[in-house]
Amino acid sequence: MSISRVAVVGAGIVGVALARELTCRLPAAEVTVFDKADRLAAHQSGHTSGIVDPALAAQPGSAEAKLARRGVELLVPFVSERGIPYRECGQLLIAQNTDEADRLEEILARAEANSIPGVRLLDRKEMLEVEPNARGVLALYAPHTAVTDFTALTEALASDVSAAGGTFRFGTEVTGVDVMSNEVRLRMRTAAPEQSEPAVGPDRSASGAEGSDGDSASGADRDIDSGSDGDIDSDDDIGSDGDIDDQVHEAPRTYRGDNTTGPVIDFRDELRSRFGSQDWFNQVEDTIDNLSDRFTNPASGRSRHSGGGEPQHTGGDEPRKPAGRERERTVSPEDTEVFDLVIVCAGLQADRLAAAAGFDEEPRIVPFTSDYYAIDDPATDDPAEVVRGIISTVPDPSSPFSERSVVRGIRGGLVLGPNTIVSLGRERYDKHGFDLGDMGSTVGFKGFWKFAAQTAKTAARGAKSAVSTSAFVEEIRKFVPAIDATNVRADSRGIRAQAIDAEGTLVDELRVTTRGRLTMVRSLPRSGATSALATAERIANRVLDGSADADGRADADG
Repeated sequence: MSISRVAVVGAGIVGVALARELTCRLPAAEVTVFDKADRLAAHQSGHTSGIVDPALAAQPGSAEAKLARRGVELLVPFVSERGIPYRECGQLLIAQNTDEADRLEEILARAEANSIPGVRLLDRKEMLEVEPNARGVLALYAPHTAVTDFTALTEALASDVSAAGGTFRFGTEVTGVDVMSNEVRLRMRTAAPEQSEPAVGPDRSASGAEGSDGDSASGADRDIDSGSDGDIDSDDDIGSDGDIDDQVHEAPRTYRGDNTTGPVIDFRDELRSRFGSQDWFNQVEDTIDNLSDRFTNPASGRSRHSGGGEPQHTGGDEPRKPAGRERERTVSPEDTEVFDLVIVCAGLQADRLAAAAGFDEEPRIVPFTSDYYAIDDPATDDPAEVVRGIISTVPDPSSPFSERSVVRGIRGGLVLGPNTIVSLGRERYDKHGFDLGDMGSTVGFKGFWKFAAQTAKTAARGAKSAVSTSAFVEEIRKFVPAIDATNVRADSRGIRAQAIDAEGTLVDELRVTTRGRLTMVRSLPRSGATSALATAERIANRVLDGSADADGRADADG
């Protein structure tokens, strides 16, 4: 295979790791990384608690387990060589009842089968020796679990790409992909300005989400940083007079219907509960009613846009758009470039680009907002000593987004989170905004409603903590009661690209589809950041050597 021009679409940690892998294997090729954002790790990769996830609960011998283990094997020497912060601090999973204790037994068996070193169960006395402020009936201890700075890791990988002659083109949106016999044509345009992320506190060091010092990998005269400017509104602080987040409170959720038609969630109630008092909401309420009528019942005979994007209007007046709330979609002339090899790691836009290239739409991407909180008030004696390493809840298969952790950050302070809820936009970081096209894509997908039905019972139990920061902190205090709610502040917000299939099952594995010289990364394992280097290695093996992984999921199309 003759390869002189290579394109990687997506500048998250996996995309950049893959670009680095390709520059090493194809030293004579010109490698270009495209991203519609204006920086590296703009989305999920740059918004984590920094846990190096060993995939404790992965099925023994699964591709996820092997990628996580290989990922750590590659990660540790890399961060050591580059001086990227990495601290092996240990992790406790805390059971609060007998059901969770039983799940810990299962996780222990899996971890031992996957050869994760040192994992063991601790009784209450042993638990307190490791973490004096932990509370529970039983704990699983993984002593070698670590934290690091994944944004700094992404930047170090990008530095290698640049040093090898690769280039980064930010602010460039890939709009289409055409596959020919021995080349791939990318259609692209200048991206519209992205919605700003919410501000965080004055010091982001607790989460380890900030970038390292130095120039951007793109060569621009600016620092790459995953945060944004500005201060948090005082109403959002835990210690404010309001018990619930500003304009966000527990929303009524109604699940009804049968197995043949699918469940129904009144999307209007969710939006009215969050934004009903806002003037701009009243301007678009008719539009929301129309969307909900068309998309609420998945068995209704609606039409669906083939790309899963903007909802199609079937008649009547053109719906009004929210002034200043929906992202402006400026259209610029498209440009076209031809490459010998293209790999798409587009994360939040993976399904849409796959559909644009003629692949099956599924698995579809459903965005979930993950909020993190921090404690770094200098008035406290030493908030980090409340937790020495990582204290987490026990994973619950029936409630996949209910996991919580308190993490001693890589540079001090504590990180609490994630607090996860369905997002109203794939790239909407402001609390009061939404994207009608993204909402239509989510509520118009039958798999989303099936997932909602499967998790309805546990989702209802956790609904208040999902939308109330004070309720969320109270959930944290159940297993770390020493947390002082008055010192908790909002920190980073990320949007997770969760792949879901038509049956409502979460796709938490590496899934890659190939046609000719185009490869689409459709989904990544839950330990995506931890296993980034291993994932890049595996994808490069498949693309360049044609080797199929017997233990992985890699589909060929066409």
